[in-house]
Amino acid sequence: MAKRVLTILFAVIMLFGFAGETNALSSQREHDNELRDALFGKGYTLSGEAKDNFQAIADAAALCIDQFSTNETERSKERLFISLNERIGFSFAFDEVELQKGIGVINVTSQTHRYYTHRGWDFAHPLPDLWIQRKKILTATANKVLFSRSAGLLAMLPFAEGTLYSEDACNPQCEAFCKLVYYVHILGDYEEATSYTSQFQQLVPLVRHEDQTSPALISDVISALRVLFADQSWSLNNLVQELEGIEARAERLLVANGGIRTQEQFDAYQKCGKDVYNTLCALLPGMLKKVDFFAEAFYKQKKMGKGIRYE
Repeated sequence: MAKRVLTILFAVIMLFGFAGETNALSSQREHDNELRDALFGKGYTLSGEAKDNFQAIADAAALCIDQFSTNETERSKERLFISLNERIGFSFAFDEVELQKGIGVINVTSQTHRYYTHRGWDFAHPLPDLWIQRKKILTATANKVLFSRSAGLLAMLPFAEGTLYSEDACNPQCEAFCKLVYYVHILGDYEEATSYTSQFQQLVPLVRHEDQTSPALISDVISALRVLFADQSWSLNNLVQELEGIEARAERLLVANGGIRTQEQFDAYQKCGKDVYNTLCALLPGMLKKVDFFAEAFYKQKKMGKGIRYE
């Protein structure tokens, strides 16, 4: 009898463990799809090297933003880190970037992990050293995947690669792109929320309200866009105007009511987040296609007979 009980208990534990892993994978797939739609347009299909390039960036974002372990043996997303590290070659180990309960963290769960990683790209985080390293997962990956083509012969020299594409060598465009990827992820978390819970309030706000020095999603996105598309003035101004209109709506919701107090107000505020995301999906892909580092990584030309096919 005791043996049977132990067998059933073990099966239940395995079932819950599998369910947790499945839910985590499902969550990342959703974020991956949201990022793909924002960067390439809804319904766009990636293949070959372009698909691999995108997945490296998506995996880096998942590690940077959503990795956490509730105990010292869980080591969530460690295999993902190892796989990505084989391509990128990080200068740090998994232990240096793991968000784990008990290491500078009183309690970290699926409900509380956002407090450490979802409060803004440049937020003064409670674990500043950890967040600096976390950001390097994304910046080092974007730097190598997107900018390795622009260094010419230097990129072929093994001793130079570590300097050119290290996590510390990310140029302003690389930093701006990573910031944009980060905020697309946050917008995905806005999308899945159903009410103004404490968990939702851990997300970086759409607009500044009481603290005018803290990060705000829409203004941070705009600052990244200005760096990425400085030479696309007409398209940039059009996109910024769209976002500023949404920003004004979100600000009115906060200022007029002294914060979000009702479900109706939350729904209107959340819609502002959805509108930011949909605006990016509609206008961002065409602009990114004209940026060299992005076009070379995702729209490489292939000659086909007398014509050219873009993939």
